Amino acid sequence: MKLLDHFLPLWDRESIVVFPRKAMGLFSHGQQIVKSREELEELIEESGGLDCFLQTHTAEDRGQGIFYLIFVDIDAPGDLARAGKIMGRVNSRIRKEYELRPYIQFSGYKGYHILVPVKVTKLPPTKFQEFLKFCQLKLSLGYCDRQLLGDVVRLVRIPGTFNSKAVEKGLDGQVQIVQGWSGKELDPGLLWEQFKLYKLAESLNEKKKPTPSHTFKGSGTRPIIQELIDKAKEGCNLEHCERFAILLEMINKGYTDEQIHEVFKAIPDYNEKKTQYFIDHARRNGYRPYSMKKLLEVVKR
Repeated sequence: MKLLDHFLPLWDRESIVVFPRKAMGLFSHGQQIVKSREELEELIEESGGLDCFLQTHTAEDRGQGIFYLIFVDIDAPGDLARAGKIMGRVNSRIRKEYELRPYIQFSGYKGYHILVPVKVTKLPPTKFQEFLKFCQLKLSLGYCDRQLLGDVVRLVRIPGTFNSKAVEKGLDGQVQIVQGWSGKELDPGLLWEQFKLYKLAESLNEKKKPTPSHTFKGSGTRPIIQELIDKAKEGCNLEHCERFAILLEMINKGYTDEQIHEVFKAIPDYNEKKTQYFIDHARRNGYRPYSMKKLLEVVKR
């Protein structure tokens, strides 16, 4: 596969062992170790080119804290044009701020993969996951798929292969290279300094902030919002504006993403990705809670 000539150099760098590395294809019965490019091509052929992946880092890399690649996944379910616009913004930001051209490919279905090679760095293994998450959010302007954040040993689709979900829907589904890598690696030194400052600020804020009640009662939550929270936890199908009222109230009371998800999980049409999208959107824009006047207009009692 000629496209591998553009893909494998992301790993074929000084101090990185490209193979052996785990890969997977639709008919490979899970992940398996491939010891060479030839074995990888055989796996792709045996799978008919469907759902073929290669690891970003190995389990050994994670255990030793060896860091050399940032994988950002940009998805916008049901709106590929929007995913393309976000990808363009992220690409421009990386090229301008870090003066390098990342590798970008169309995933074959819902969005784009952006891979940024990093100068090989040794991290404290206990900080690897947190630092990777910080880098993914920083480089992606906060748009990286939440399920990908901090996942060190991740599988990335191989260009020229096919996304079976797209094929099943009658689409072409081919994973296509949008932009090749320039060959310049990102120096993570500045990001590491920013990460340490971020963790310090986070620690100071945690000391100042009172711990919210897990029962969502007696913590200053307005009664009308508490009624909505109780309805949500009972499985009532709330209106969008009622859900947003809960969301804004909880964010501004200092609740975590996980605590907010717990409130909405019982609602029949709960969707983790959509809920997280609205949480991120509200946090990013600094929305304030509804006024009492607004609440009385939108809440059904």
